[in-house]
Amino acid sequence: MVKKRLVLLLVCLFSAACLNAQEARKHAISADLAAQGLVGFNNTYIWYEGADLKGVLHVDNNDFYLNLEALTANVYSAGLSVRPNIELCRNGFGYIDVSLQSRFFVSYKVYEFVYSASLGFKMRHFDVQLGLFTKIIDGFSRDWDAVECTLTEPFNFLYKLRISIMGFDNPWDIYLTGANFNEFEYERMWSPLFNLGGRWDFKERWSALAEGTLKPAGMFHGAVRFYEAVLRFGVVYKL
Repeated sequence: MVKKRLVLLLVCLFSAACLNAQEARKHAISADLAAQGLVGFNNTYIWYEGADLKGVLHVDNNDFYLNLEALTANVYSAGLSVRPNIELCRNGFGYIDVSLQSRFFVSYKVYEFVYSASLGFKMRHFDVQLGLFTKIIDGFSRDWDAVECTLTEPFNFLYKLRISIMGFDNPWDIYLTGANFNEFEYERMWSPLFNLGGRWDFKERWSALAEGTLKPAGMFHGAVRFYEAVLRFGVVYKL
């Protein structure tokens, strides 16, 4: 019941923002759409491919995110986030991030449900974020009264440090990230994801992206080779 209420609340907030966006004279409105293809390698699936879609709606000082991912390893992800931003100093602002995310492991008939809350601070060359998340792991077809089949991790530490070489607002940039989560998955505190990426604004509304990631491998980290590699390439269009 708690999961359903949280999902409903975030969907309502996202829908309300979309409706308010029609009143352009009253609000500063913009949006970004990103599409990426990816290829990954680990010792479980050897090679796998996939694609992801990311949408961000900016309404005044509030951001609303929708993220979708599908992998040929029969893994699918969907997430919603709401992020109010507060200017704290020149070229620096703080933010509150509230997110809901689900990851479905179809081959194993298991899914994860995560809800998180965190605080962040961002300037031109770095972005730091700290918070907590709760993860629930459950099966698709279990009996709903079989509570012992559900695994709940109530308090997990969430962290991210992202460093921009040229500056996030520069026409081209190289960035480094160390975190235990991204738009599609949340790992335990001692299992960080390492990311090296680049962005190039090659047209007024278009940007090209490339990212390489090292992340924990295997469901429940049950892999001999603990880390796997993922490459992503895509574009962003600013509406």
